[in-house]
Amino acid sequence: MILRMPAYCREFKCIADKCSDSCCIGWEIDIDEKTADFYKNAGGKLGEKLRASIRNENGCSFILENERCPFLDENNLCEIILNMGEDKLSQICTDHPRYYEWFYDVKEGGIGMCCEEATRIILEKGDEEGYWDREISDEVCDEYDDELYDCLYEAREKLFSYLRNGNISVASAVSGILAFSEELQDKLDNGDYTVSEIENNSVIIGKPDCNAMLDIFGSLEPIDEKWKPYVDALKTRSYNGLLSENEKYLKNVLAYFLWRYFMKGVFDGEILSKVKLAVISAAMLSVMFGEERDEKKKIILAKNYSKEIEYSGENLEKIYDMTYTEKVFSSDELKKFFIK
Repeated sequence: MILRMPAYCREFKCIADKCSDSCCIGWEIDIDEKTADFYKNAGGKLGEKLRASIRNENGCSFILENERCPFLDENNLCEIILNMGEDKLSQICTDHPRYYEWFYDVKEGGIGMCCEEATRIILEKGDEEGYWDREISDEVCDEYDDELYDCLYEAREKLFSYLRNGNISVASAVSGILAFSEELQDKLDNGDYTVSEIENNSVIIGKPDCNAMLDIFGSLEPIDEKWKPYVDALKTRSYNGLLSENEKYLKNVLAYFLWRYFMKGVFDGEILSKVKLAVISAAMLSVMFGEERDEKKKIILAKNYSKEIEYSGENLEKIYDMTYTEKVFSSDELKKFFIK
């Protein structure tokens, strides 16, 4: 079996206390069975603290202290790593921010944008360096249709190739991607697994309905209590179109979301809503970036967006559903968010 990840994943390493946020704050931290057994028998004062800090309700997890992992010290460093080593972390701590999807002979993975350092790499690198493949032991996956898988894999490769074209603006790329995906979804719904070429599509000129977009994102269940006030405040800010320097970033955001979600369509046959999730995310980030020119602030904004949307199953499902019901999520309206 092959583990395939974007080549930029080789660059990722947790920046620990240099991060302005922390994945050890505000998240429930589950402990897998093997690690829990080790913690139960660990010696010394750290072993005592481990056993006193574990909750065994609906699975095993750490008891947070003011939303912080009890082993996050005053310098935002992990006491378990410092005293026991990284190999003694729970599986979720070892994996984060990595994610995986399983197919018959390929396990696909990547690093998620809810992490500040991962977001920096994604915004800067995109998928320009291709894939990083490694041989791993076979793992099981859910059943799916092989013909559908081959169709979607071919389609995704064409999407990536199209995005890599440096001569195409993000506005043109979005138009082509949406038209291609609408046609592909229609074909799949009628049992046709052929994949057409992506053609340049018309760019629609017009003012985007930013408030309609912001109303939707402000209505979602927040993970961070600061999210809704932030979204509401954006309504008072004038949006004057896409900054040229954001084109590369938004193309890379599109590539990230397509890599992470597109192939999930083999399990439900649903493609268009997953492509629109990518476009909607890039559109929302174009509004959030606004006229901001500080690269570090853009990284934080993109990370905050991912944290609120990607890491809430409820919010993701709501957006998928609304791609078919909300006017601002129609292809023609979405295209307007990418005009300079």
